[in-house]
Amino acid sequence: MAEQEVHEPLEEITDVWHNIENWFEDNKQSVAIGGTVIAVVIVAVVYIFAKWLPDRNLKAQREMFTAEMEFAKDSFDIALNGNGLTKGFLEIKKKYSFTKAANLSNYYIGICYLNKKDYKNAVDYLGSFSTSDPILGAAKLNLMGDAYADQNKSDDAISYYKKAADYSDNEQYTPYYLLKLGMYYEVQKKYNDAKEAYNKVKEKYPNSQEGRQVDKYLARVNAEG
Repeated sequence: MAEQEVHEPLEEITDVWHNIENWFEDNKQSVAIGGTVIAVVIVAVVYIFAKWLPDRNLKAQREMFTAEMEFAKDSFDIALNGNGLTKGFLEIKKKYSFTKAANLSNYYIGICYLNKKDYKNAVDYLGSFSTSDPILGAAKLNLMGDAYADQNKSDDAISYYKKAADYSDNEQYTPYYLLKLGMYYEVQKKYNDAKEAYNKVKEKYPNSQEGRQVDKYLARVNAEG
């Protein structure tokens, strides 16, 4: 009985293997075509990510240079739309889609629209910018908070200011965003929330510039609340 139990699984495995061999024999032309298609797809994917996208990104970065210079001069219309000598960020984003430069253009475009008081476009483009960088990620959220604050959408503004403060634990920038959050809470007369934000600065970042100044904000909010 034991010998039979050993032989039966072996026979089943052999049958499965023969079935596989027969299937490949019957379908070898289709398999060959499928293998060719897979090989072509693999080569295409490798080419796109190893050659095509990097080359496009490099071209985009070169063309962005003058737009970035206009942006640095606060020439937001030219930075956004370009002129005879400068390609604007909108054109670069469209022309070089899927590149890192196109993604970064979303950030610049959002700031340009924010300065032009076009808040809907500012939020849309800033929201389309993706990054894992702790500084840029927090800055993006803070700017979206500004766009909502300028529209008197206080709940949305607070939400994004909080996200900016919570985005990363950065000694240089986090206390700034916490202080800004506290000041916005004060404007909204939410004094307990403001006090909580200021206390976080005092407790977690006492050596920062904001930490050295926060006592006066706490004194004010205590008097107000």
